[in-house]
Amino acid sequence: MMKILKLTIMAVLALILSTPAAALAATQQYDGENFVGQDTILVAFRPGAAASDIAALHRQSEAHVADTIPGIGVHILSFSPGKAAGMLKVYQNNPNVLYAEYDSTAVADDVPNDPSFSSQWGLTKVNASQAWSVTTGSSAVVIAILDTGIDMNHPDLAGKIKGSINFSTSATESDVKGHGTHVAGIAAAITNNSLGVAGLGYNASLLNVKVLGDDGYGSYSGMAKGIIWAADNGASVINMSLSGASASSTLENAVNYAWNKGVIVVCSAGNNANSVPVYPGYYAQAFSVASTDSADRLSSFSNFGDWVDVAAPGSSVYSTLMSNGYGYKSGTSMAAPFVAGLAALLMASASDINGDGRINDEVRAIIVANCDAIGVNGIGAGRINAAKAAAAVPVPPLGEEPAPEPPPAPTPEPPTAPAPEQPVVKPMWVDGITFTVSGKNLVIKAKVVSEAGAVAGASVSMAITNGSQSWQFKGTTDSAGLVTFTLSKAVAGTYIASLTMVSADGYEWNALNGINLASLILAPPTNGKSNK
Repeated sequence: MMKILKLTIMAVLALILSTPAAALAATQQYDGENFVGQDTILVAFRPGAAASDIAALHRQSEAHVADTIPGIGVHILSFSPGKAAGMLKVYQNNPNVLYAEYDSTAVADDVPNDPSFSSQWGLTKVNASQAWSVTTGSSAVVIAILDTGIDMNHPDLAGKIKGSINFSTSATESDVKGHGTHVAGIAAAITNNSLGVAGLGYNASLLNVKVLGDDGYGSYSGMAKGIIWAADNGASVINMSLSGASASSTLENAVNYAWNKGVIVVCSAGNNANSVPVYPGYYAQAFSVASTDSADRLSSFSNFGDWVDVAAPGSSVYSTLMSNGYGYKSGTSMAAPFVAGLAALLMASASDINGDGRINDEVRAIIVANCDAIGVNGIGAGRINAAKAAAAVPVPPLGEEPAPEPPPAPTPEPPTAPAPEQPVVKPMWVDGITFTVSGKNLVIKAKVVSEAGAVAGASVSMAITNGSQSWQFKGTTDSAGLVTFTLSKAVAGTYIASLTMVSADGYEWNALNGINLASLILAPPTNGKSNK
């Protein structure tokens, strides 16, 4: 459905906390739309901006390039405490900058348990059993759980986890808080195994993409990296049971990146019991989900509004817990994975009807068109109905493969002169720039790669700056795709290495998909000794 953009300057916590003191501590972290004390900003540069100009801007602003987000070309910049606010305006006013924004914070959308519910009522409410009589999905369809991690050893989940990565500040990719484990069970716990609970996605597989720390909080940049990684590593559906109060171009671009690769991005609508939008659920290509209770009423905590797409069960939902356990949790966090599981179920058999090369738009439309209207305002199309949605997708009988379509009859065409063959140009990029101190010398290495691996014989030009000093280097990659530059008699200071050109026969440099900038702070020698 279409969503109307509204600018909201208001601090909204996406987690209803169990104690007033905890809630006060959390709200004090926000000031308007921005995270107070945040020393990190996200910057996207305009296409065609010169690497030397970018490096100069970073140097003048005393910015540390902490990381980049491939796929959408965003630089993650950190500053000394208290300096980010002023530098944000500097970057926003620079003509080479497309946008600059704070690296805001999001939090898991769960609420305290309600012990009055004692059964797994949600699957019954959405008619899951009837849907499974039509299709049980496929293990080839993967749901990425972007959350606090998943308990990798839970017997109702472990066999389904196909990959794991950590984009949070936690030291472990596994779940510590327990939120992501509960969400994963709702979406795709191992079903029909005489153990524990069933997941609506039935045969769907899982990716554990940890973007929230062990306290349930995470950065927008971490979430954006998680979205892009999941989209690039086989996810058909992304579940984000989390939200933040601040709008973010970086986060929206990451959602759009996944959508354009055929992924459905399902997001919780937030637990503030109002209509104020939260992010990323508010974005047009995100599938936002409100929460309903067992009586088909809007859950008391759930957000609502014309930006919400659908609703699903979210009050006292029974699912997997830490340490091989099971139990209840409530929140729009619990509602979102019902939709993610249903989307995965349908993606196993849906067809590309409109011919755009992907089926996420068809699946989303089917879910929306087959919701139950339950008389609740502000929940979009209504509460999902898995049985009606599954019946709306043409599928073969269970156990049979769909018959291949006959090829179209050839249409004779008059002979034409063969067109000259065009050379195949493959994308290449730099996947790492490293600094090494060797005696009094600074050694800088860059590696050029393509989808097929290392690119040998590539010409690489690089600019190195330290304060007002600058050096220009040019070299050729070896058989491992590495090019090495040596800066003799390096003195203390902040060194910034920026690529200005990468070229090779048969390849085209994709500057947005890789690392184009790196920095090193070289400390002064101690006790009169040189750096070694």
